[in-house]
Amino acid sequence: MCGTRAALAVACAALASGADARAVPVAPAAVGAGVVADSGLAAGARLLPARVSARPDSARLGEPVRYQAWVLLPRETRAQWLPPDSGGAFRWGALSARRIPGTGGRDTLALASTLQIFATGPVSIPGPGVRLRGARDGAVRRLPTAHLTVVASPGVADSSARLRPLRAPLEAPWWERVPWTKLGIALGLVAAAVAWWIWRRRRGVMSAPARMPLAAARDPAETALEELEALRRQGLPGLGRFAEHAFLLTRIARRFLEATAGTPRPGDTTPELVSHLEAARLEAGDVMRLAAVLRMWDQVKFAREASSADEARRAEQVVEDLARRRLLERRQQAQGRAASEKVA
Repeated sequence: MCGTRAALAVACAALASGADARAVPVAPAAVGAGVVADSGLAAGARLLPARVSARPDSARLGEPVRYQAWVLLPRETRAQWLPPDSGGAFRWGALSARRIPGTGGRDTLALASTLQIFATGPVSIPGPGVRLRGARDGAVRRLPTAHLTVVASPGVADSSARLRPLRAPLEAPWWERVPWTKLGIALGLVAAAVAWWIWRRRRGVMSAPARMPLAAARDPAETALEELEALRRQGLPGLGRFAEHAFLLTRIARRFLEATAGTPRPGDTTPELVSHLEAARLEAGDVMRLAAVLRMWDQVKFAREASSADEARRAEQVVEDLARRRLLERRQQAQGRAASEKVA
């Protein structure tokens, strides 16, 4: 109603200043079908013709009703509409007030609005008030009351009723208005893109595992000489540990022969090792010396035959001679290759 009162105040201010409303004039004689009430408003010693109209005369519950009111005033009289009574079963719409110039020194003060009534049965609409300015008694006059009938909306038993479609007063909750399928697809695509980006980033940052530098292959003869020197530092023959000395020396000799001769295999017995060495590229004298040493080591290791420090040193010397001869041959071969490369 605050908006209605503000609109009415602006309109009434315009009427009080004598503004001429050029909108579609509504004269009292233009009233059509509907409920019309006429009266004369006393203004001093004069009567002011007035009329109100409510159309249609029979409305449905909540149906907008067109309400109009007119007062015929002398041209020199200033007047102002008062806000109509509202609240309860009445709901007024926007008010339109104007002053229409007439003939014979009279003007028509007009008021128009829409009205909704939320009560059924015979209804009386109180006429709006009008204030006459410049009168001695305050000059507040009220227009006559209009009467009409309000009927209920058609019920379920009325088969001819044309019902309007159902309209919910509230919107559906947000979780019913969200397109979950499209949202799920979009989130899945975003998650796949993020996973792919993380995978590419890790793949670019992660470097190939560092490779351990390959140790230069050592000659079996050098390894045999180092192991033989370590065995000598232990001094096992001087401690009377001939069986242990024979075992370690046999292992050094076997590894050297397996790496250089090629024919012996790990696990060969002494006779098998000797037969393989005879088929290898070893000199007959070396094979004979190795066979004698291997048999002696077997006697010391397994038969616990007595030995001496001198025999142990002679056995070490046999292995050392084989390894050094191997180194000498390798060096001669390397020098020959270097010389041939220089010539080429």
